[in-house]
Amino acid sequence: MSVVKFKYWIQAVRPKTLLVSMAPVIMSVAIASNFMKINWLPAVICLVFALMAQITSNLVNDYSDGIKGIDENRVGPITMVAKGVIPAKKMRNAIIIICALTFFLGCTLMFWGGLVLLPFGIVILLCALAYSAGPYPLSTHALGDLAVVLFYGIAPVALTFFIQTSFVNWQIIIAGLAIGLVTDNLLIVNNYRDVEEDLKNNKKTTVNILGRPFMKMVYICNPLIAIVLGFIFLNSFVNPWTWLVATIPFLAYSTLVSIKFSKAKGMEFNKLLGMSSLESIIFALTVILVILI
Repeated sequence: MSVVKFKYWIQAVRPKTLLVSMAPVIMSVAIASNFMKINWLPAVICLVFALMAQITSNLVNDYSDGIKGIDENRVGPITMVAKGVIPAKKMRNAIIIICALTFFLGCTLMFWGGLVLLPFGIVILLCALAYSAGPYPLSTHALGDLAVVLFYGIAPVALTFFIQTSFVNWQIIIAGLAIGLVTDNLLIVNNYRDVEEDLKNNKKTTVNILGRPFMKMVYICNPLIAIVLGFIFLNSFVNPWTWLVATIPFLAYSTLVSIKFSKAKGMEFNKLLGMSSLESIIFALTVILVILI
């Protein structure tokens, strides 16, 4: 494979967005450390599994949008299949390979978490595929935001915690909800940018159903709600004043990104994808910081 072709594969993976799959796992490991000593091997496997599941989803999105011609007038970065730099057949084969590797890697986690993990892993991979493809793509039926909150928030946080501790409580579910809401801002930027094109392609998203003004408020409120939820899921082992002070940098960054989001037009939204992705990792690091303190 030439350097040029490798560059296209890297672009298809969308590395700027991968922080959103790392954040819930590392945050969950930090929370689990309050209950018992961390077993780092399954923790690392959880992290790699989450990354590979997101890469699968990103490649499927590239392939699906490319063959449907959705990207022809796209404001955002053109997908590699639509560009013609990666043939659809090669992209399909890559999806099959990465999906299979992700499945087998996930199966190793049953050594620590038991067979109960198998159906969850299968559902995660099926939804990674179904997000953009299949008979009922989640992203085209206004289910993208729900999928993000579930599969980039609640599921990775709860499952990573379970593998470490062998139990799940209501606090860890709320923790997953919190970071899932922050992560959803990445999708809101994407759908906000593409609202006109999505309408032309009969792609239903929360932005073109509920309207840009409403989803702009959701974008601004998601980090604030996550901070409030932090008081709930951290209350048993973190002083509320410690959490309040620790969230100041996160709040400042979120405010900055929200201001840029409110003023952005056209291609300017593309820069906000990386900034919104970083938002989730900053939230996770804030949680880790207060736990360490």
